[in-house]
Formats: sequence, C-alpha cells, structure tokens
Amino acid sequence: MEYKTSPPTFEEYFQLFSSTGWMPILRVSEDELKKVFDNTWYWITAYQNENIVGCGRLLSDGVLYAFVCDIIVMPDHQNKGVGSIILRQLAKKCQEANIKRVWLFAAPGKAEFYEKHGFTVRPGEAPGMQLGEFEYEK
Repeated sequence: MEYKTSPPTFEEYFQLFSSTGWMPILRVSEDELKKVFDNTWYWITAYQNENIVGCGRLLSDGVLYAFVCDIIVMPDHQNKGVGSIILRQLAKKCQEANIKRVWLFAAPGKAEFYEKHGFTVRPGEAPGMQLGEFEYEK
C-alpha cells in the first residue's frame, strides 16, 4: 500500500465517493463534488498497485480548527487498516500544524472506529450541532 499527501484525481475521488452511497443522501452533483478540491486543506490518498483504495481529507483554517472529512475506503479494502492509517496521518498533520481542535462527524455505526483513535463524543454541555434545512428568507 502506498500513501500520498496529494489529492486523488477527480475520477478517483468520484469513484470512492460513489461507493459510499452518500450522493443521493446528500443530493450532491458531480459539479458540486468538483469544488471539494479547491476547498480541501490537506489530503491523504491510499493506492494499491496504482489503484486508489481510500482517501481522507481535512478542512482547516490552519491554526485553530480542522475538520476530518470523507475518510473513504473501497468496500473490498475495509477492515484492513487502511482507514486507520489515513486517520492517523491526518491527525499527525494537525499535530504538526499545532491545530487546537480537530472535529469530525461519524457515519452511522462508525463512531467506535474513531473512538479507537482517541476521538470522543462531545459532552452534553458542548454539543455539536448542524443546520438542517435552510429556512431563511430569500
């Protein structure tokens, strides 16, 4: 397995992202997904025999906060340590940059994976939140 700190090609990322089943849930188009590349701070990509098998990325301001996004591993390579290596390398980048807080949202059933790597559920007095639907005046 080879790990790189460069983004995958769009085609590779699209292949990975499509394998998750997230596209219809998030209602994201191919054109919208292309914007990911311009807005990602740091990438880790995993290749086996020059074929992409996984990636992870960080959004960050480079100082205070980083957000782990899209740790994706192709289904036939899951549970083989690829995601763990990607996550550790993303965390290492945050440590090297002295990022103060690293956050993520876990997919259903995946919280235990992140807990094994030191992530904790935010306490009730500091809950994470998200905006559901945009209900502002247009």
